[in-house]
Amino acid sequence: MRRVNGQAGKMLVPLLGVFTALAVGVAVVAIVLQVQERDKRLARERELQQVLLEKEELQTHLQATEQAKARVEQNLERTRTELAKSAQELAAAIETQTTLTQAVEARQAEIARLTGDLTQARNDAQGIAKQLSKLQTDRDTMQQQVTDLAKAKSELESKVMELSSGDRPMVELGKVVVNGQAGQSDQTSALGAGSKATSDGQVVVVNREYDFIVMNLGRSHGLAIGQEFQVVRNDEVLGRVKVEKVYDELSAATILQENQPDTIHEGDLVKAL
Repeated sequence: MRRVNGQAGKMLVPLLGVFTALAVGVAVVAIVLQVQERDKRLARERELQQVLLEKEELQTHLQATEQAKARVEQNLERTRTELAKSAQELAAAIETQTTLTQAVEARQAEIARLTGDLTQARNDAQGIAKQLSKLQTDRDTMQQQVTDLAKAKSELESKVMELSSGDRPMVELGKVVVNGQAGQSDQTSALGAGSKATSDGQVVVVNREYDFIVMNLGRSHGLAIGQEFQVVRNDEVLGRVKVEKVYDELSAATILQENQPDTIHEGDLVKAL
């Protein structure tokens, strides 16, 4: 029994060693596993912390991005508003420019018209100046003519007065035929001694400067202003005259027509038409 127990004890010792070794091995494995598990856990914790840090950074970056996005959106909205305002201002500027262009074109057309009017006015002014100069010259000429006429009138009136007063020989007429109211067969007249007899009248003055004559027929012979006479010499008609002024014994008549220049002379006969 003891022997059996001794053998059993001898067999138990190795088993205990084996179990101890197993226990130690298991413990070692457990420790190794625990160490590995702890390392894994620590690694995971570090990874978690890293992830959390990255998350925080991402969140911070996201917030910054959202803020930047908000600012961009605000800037975009402000830009859109400014763009719309700029578009309105551009449209207004274009409309203003169009209006100004039309105004400029109208002003240019007006300037062109005014330039043409000014040129025309200058031409008209030059023409008027020329006309005025001519009128002044004509006025001076007419004034001179008026002076000459006044002088000639004075001389003529003096001569008429001389003729009327008997200071020079007068033509003595018989009965004067006016408008064909009486015959002329036995009527005679004489301009001084030896004058040719006539039943009408005679030219006593010829003024070539103003183309008129003075006849020895007047109001007392029935003459009227506007009456016309033929001037004759030796039965040849020299021209035609028209009475413009009538005195008692004399009259002035304008020369209307001469067959040849300077054909009428003092002493030619005048016959009523």
